[in-house]
Amino acid sequence: MSPTHKKGARRDDDAFGTSPSSNNNFASNKKQKKASTNTNGVEPLPDIIPQEALENDVFASDSARATSVDFKGQKFTAVAFNVAGLRAMLKSKPQCLRMIVDKTQCDVLMFSEHKLNPENVEEATKQLKQFLPEFVTVKFACSTAKKGYAGVCILARSGWTKTAKTEGGKSPMKQTSIKDMFGGVKKEAEGTSPSTATAYDGPKLLNVTEGLLDKKHLTEGRAITLEFDTFNAVFTYVPNSGEGLVRLGFRINTWEKECREHLNALQAKKPTIYGGDLNVAHLDIDIYNVNAKHIPKSSATTPQERNAFGVMMKECKMKDCFRYFNPTKSGWYTYWSQRVANRPKNRGLRLDYFLASDKMFEEDAKVKVVSSGILTEMKGSDHCPVYITLDVQK
Repeated sequence: MSPTHKKGARRDDDAFGTSPSSNNNFASNKKQKKASTNTNGVEPLPDIIPQEALENDVFASDSARATSVDFKGQKFTAVAFNVAGLRAMLKSKPQCLRMIVDKTQCDVLMFSEHKLNPENVEEATKQLKQFLPEFVTVKFACSTAKKGYAGVCILARSGWTKTAKTEGGKSPMKQTSIKDMFGGVKKEAEGTSPSTATAYDGPKLLNVTEGLLDKKHLTEGRAITLEFDTFNAVFTYVPNSGEGLVRLGFRINTWEKECREHLNALQAKKPTIYGGDLNVAHLDIDIYNVNAKHIPKSSATTPQERNAFGVMMKECKMKDCFRYFNPTKSGWYTYWSQRVANRPKNRGLRLDYFLASDKMFEEDAKVKVVSSGILTEMKGSDHCPVYITLDVQK
C-alpha cells in the first residue's frame, strides 16, 4: 500500500482512477519539520525514531536475541511483502527476495502491489521459479479494471490441486460459496511434478482461490485465499482510501464489511490467518507522528479506518499478532516515505500485518501462533516484509 494525502499523495497508485506521486502520508518536508517541533505542548520528535527491542521474534537481526521455540508439530512461516512493483524488483533487486526466503525459510511468500497485468504473469512466473525454485506453486491475482495497478501473488512450497473449470468456461476458483470454495468439486493436478511436491512435508495445500466470498473483489486483484489441511490463510492488498479520501466510503462500507464476511465464513471451517498490506495504522503507537494535524485526514490514518480495523478484530475474533507479542514496543513500522527519505530516520507507519483467530493463541491449540514480526532490515521497497510463524500439529 501506501497512504495518500491531500497534499503530496503517496506512492501507492491505490487512489483508484488517480495516479498519485510517490510519497509518504506526510505533506512535505516543511510540514514534517513543523510536526517535529514542540507546538501545542507536544514533545519534539527525535531525529531518528528508536526501535525498542522485541519480546518475541524468531528472526531477530541480533541472533542472540532471537526467540527459541520448541515446536510440538510442524513449523510453518508465511511472509507478506508489498513490493511496490514486482517487475522492477525481479529486474534489479531479485536478491532481496532470495534474502527473505533464506532468512525465514518461509512456506508461503506473498507479494502485494505487484502491478502486473494478466499478460505479464507467465514471464513473471518463470522468473520467480528461477530465483526461488523451492516454491512449486505460484498464483497471481491481477487487476483487470486498471492496468499496472494493485495485485496479489502467492508462492507456496506445497503443491496443490486445481479446481477443474465448469461448463461454459467459468472457473469455480472464483468461488460463489464456501462450499464451492472448499470441497465438493472435481479437481485436477496443478502443474508440479510429483517428485517436487512430495519433497515438501509441511502443511498440505488443498486449494487456492481468488477474491472474497461470492466472487467479490476479483477485478482489482485484491485477495487470494489458501486452504491448508488444518487452517486457512487469506492474503490481501486492502484498497487505499485514496487522495482526498475519495474511496473512503468504499473502503469502510463495502470492502471492510465483505472482508469480515469472508473471514467469518472461513473461520467457521478452520482457524484462519489474515495478512498483507492492510492499509491502516491501527494504534497511535503505529504512527510516528500521530499528533500531526493532517493524520486524521490522511488515508490509512483516518479515525474511520482505524476504528474499522478494531471492529474487524472484534467481530471476526482475531488478534493482531505483532501487537499480541509486543503490545507496547514502539518504533516498529512497515512503511516509510521514499520521497522525503524517511526510512533512515525510521519515520513511518505500520501498515502491514498478520491477524490470526483467537483460538490460535490458546495453550492447547493444534494450530498455534508462536511468533510474528517485522523484517525491517529487508530493503527493496518502501515497505518491508512481515511474517507469522505457526506450530501446526496434525
